[in-house]
Amino acid sequence: MNVYPDNTQTYARLHAITRGGMKRSKSGLKAGIVVPPSCFVVPRGWEFVHRAPFEGPSIIAAVLKGLGLEVDIVDQRDNFDPEALAGGLLKKYDIVAVATYEDSFPFIKRIIEIAKNEDSGRYVILGGPLVTSVSRLIMDNTLADYAVIGEGELTTIELIDHILKKKGALPLKDIRGLAWKDAQGQVVLNPRRLQMHNLDAVPLQDFSVWPHVRKTGEVPEIFMTSSRGCPGHCTFCFRAMPLLRYKSPKRVRKELLYLKKYKYRFAWWSDLTFVDSKARVHTLLDKAFQGIDFRWSCFTRVDGVDLSVLEHMKKRGCDIVMYGFESITKEILEYFRKKVSQNQIIKAITLTRKAGLKVGGLFIIGGPGETRDSLAKTIEFCRQFKEVTRVKYMSALPGTPLYYDALKKGIIRHELGHLNFLARERSVEEDEILNFTALPENALRKAYRAINHQIEVRPYEYWNSENRFTSEPLKFKKRPRIKIKEERGYTL
Repeated sequence: MNVYPDNTQTYARLHAITRGGMKRSKSGLKAGIVVPPSCFVVPRGWEFVHRAPFEGPSIIAAVLKGLGLEVDIVDQRDNFDPEALAGGLLKKYDIVAVATYEDSFPFIKRIIEIAKNEDSGRYVILGGPLVTSVSRLIMDNTLADYAVIGEGELTTIELIDHILKKKGALPLKDIRGLAWKDAQGQVVLNPRRLQMHNLDAVPLQDFSVWPHVRKTGEVPEIFMTSSRGCPGHCTFCFRAMPLLRYKSPKRVRKELLYLKKYKYRFAWWSDLTFVDSKARVHTLLDKAFQGIDFRWSCFTRVDGVDLSVLEHMKKRGCDIVMYGFESITKEILEYFRKKVSQNQIIKAITLTRKAGLKVGGLFIIGGPGETRDSLAKTIEFCRQFKEVTRVKYMSALPGTPLYYDALKKGIIRHELGHLNFLARERSVEEDEILNFTALPENALRKAYRAINHQIEVRPYEYWNSENRFTSEPLKFKKRPRIKIKEERGYTL
């Protein structure tokens, strides 16, 4: 009995695309996938975060090509002016697909306007975490025709069938995981699609659609995942895919070997929790990683590691383990639903050091319940352990429990205004602050400066094996902000 209500025929077609066994016939359509910029500042040595091909668009490109479309990535990550795409640069695309992220709404909104104003009959399709988290808000406030909610592979296949008017194509109302507009322009949200139960059906990333890869043929750093979803329930984190699903080691190895043709040297594992099962990670390291020359880093929880798995990770090329410390204060950790303690944080640091790995700790300043005393203790902790690599002010991402709590309490007064606020956040000291505390802003800024000092003297370049410090702090390179013309009413 099939316990999955998803269209099994669509699964079969996705499998065929992944295996390369699907007979391709040209659809005559050309799609441009727009990847917007982010003003988020990264530590020194991690600038590749804004350069390496993103995994989501690379996979969707592979799906679209498997359906017979011509595909380009329109990479705008270093161009903060949406008007750069006006005047014909989108003219060749029948479909403009836009990746939506929490910090790029003004850019996304304007790009959609440009695409539709230049050709009202062109299809505009959204996908990604922002439109998944607040689907109706985004669809109501943009000119987009469709939005793929959650995982995109299966819904994309069924939507393209509908656009191409293929025989047997589902009507829009029957495509799970789709938001769309009816004849009256009203937004319709279809039922969500269940998470994919077999991630081995996901196509390998197609880097050939990225313009800089076409020029050089090389990708020094790559983004990868071995899983989707997370078992945690942190109040500040939006989980587009709440259930944890794994790729098989065989599937992971296949992609690692396939992408070696682009000569990557480093992989950033974007799994929300890389070490959920120690047994799985040991198997993955032996069956997927062994014999492949690359270095890598990952996110994971402090309560998921032990010395054995950390030493094994080091043996297989791990460079730095990034932990979401967030706070060391019991009350704040409880509000965040982290289910960890300061002792567990210290234990993870100790074990990771012992394994010969670098430690990266992520902290949030100004969470609900933050006090002067908790800030002082956090500062002293960072001075003692010197393991912090990123600090930011508390931020309410759309769709999270923290976001809805902030709306209820009036901390967020206007949802669209908050999206513009998120598009200004750089993760730097002078950011505007969404204050969840009873403290004045200057207390939060003072704490930020003290903690950030530890980061600025501690480069974490993945190519440097030394866990070194510099004699003087060095500010990170700032990213520009999105340029929006005032007369259009989109000023930030």
